[in-house]
Amino acid sequence: MAGVEEREQIERWFVRQGLPHLIHEYRAATDVFTRALPFLLLVFFFDVVGAFGDRFTGWAQAGIALVSVALISAVALLINVMLGRRPLQLPDRVGAAELVAFVVIPAIPPLLFGTARLQATIGVIVLNIVILMLVYVVVGYGLVPTTVWALGQTVRHVSQLFTLMARALPFVLVFSAFLFLNAELWQVASDFTVIAFWATVGLLTLVAASFVALRIPREISEISRFDSWIEVCALADEARSPLPSQRPEQMSGDYQPRLSRADRLNVGLVVLFNLGLQILLVSTAIGAFYVVFGLFAVREDTIVAWTSLQTLPDEDVLFRGSLFGTDVVLSVQLVRVVGFLAAFSALQFAVAAVTDATYRKEFFEEVTGEVRQAIAVRAIYLNRLVNE
Repeated sequence: MAGVEEREQIERWFVRQGLPHLIHEYRAATDVFTRALPFLLLVFFFDVVGAFGDRFTGWAQAGIALVSVALISAVALLINVMLGRRPLQLPDRVGAAELVAFVVIPAIPPLLFGTARLQATIGVIVLNIVILMLVYVVVGYGLVPTTVWALGQTVRHVSQLFTLMARALPFVLVFSAFLFLNAELWQVASDFTVIAFWATVGLLTLVAASFVALRIPREISEISRFDSWIEVCALADEARSPLPSQRPEQMSGDYQPRLSRADRLNVGLVVLFNLGLQILLVSTAIGAFYVVFGLFAVREDTIVAWTSLQTLPDEDVLFRGSLFGTDVVLSVQLVRVVGFLAAFSALQFAVAAVTDATYRKEFFEEVTGEVRQAIAVRAIYLNRLVNE
């Protein structure tokens, strides 16, 4: 029993790390849809109740709903009996039969009693298929516990923001400061439409994310490679997991944990998110810095001259006032320039974080180090399962 409890604790730890796919034999049938059963049953109920629209009212609607529930319950009982389970037993494995039943059975009432029968039936089937796909993604990849983990990571990174900025600012500001004080950039920003501005920022963000994502498969191969059980045990001890400390001489067998495609995808998403969070914090801090800097360094007359305007239109003024005895104006042009520089800085920082040796050690290896520790925990966890 102690072994079972210990295994459950380690597997819950993997989930809290946002890495549920590191659990041994993590399957949709036994680990994903079974955990989502309460939600799926709730959807099932609303499918039945809402199947008839306003065709029936009062007791007629209640009667039809009861008939439908009875019919669906009978089919569910029949499926349990056919699969050798107790009639009222909830499945401990949700396989193809249960999934087909979830998709098809709620479509029967509208087919028999609905108004637009064919359209309603197809609509229920398509909706339930989409729900199953969403459930698989959300539950299968532990997005709820991953979100909780992500919030913790955000708090941790925010607390380290000044350290992060002290490392990143010297590199990023060298280029962005030159662009910020360049009249041509202000002219371009002034000519942006709203759609063009967001398209430009989105394109820079997409390029940054794509650059990092393309490097992740190579990084996963490197962080999942170990030289010996000595290295594995040392990393596992640093991970602060429920796994008891292991001595390398007690270990045997393969110390290279093999990662399936789903495992790699899960690990890649965690690495991408963690590094993306650092990039977001850096670019946000850069943007905030230039907003404050622009308020005091770029006066209204300068904005007018750089953007070739006669005067600054009232609709472009977001704030006008006095700060520390200095007249300042927050304009749409300043916001657009800062938004462009923040997105450009994110791209610049992303490239440096995965290519430059110094920045890799400062940023990227900090991100991958925690994932590497989790993979080391998995190597010992799998080894103990084999030897039990």
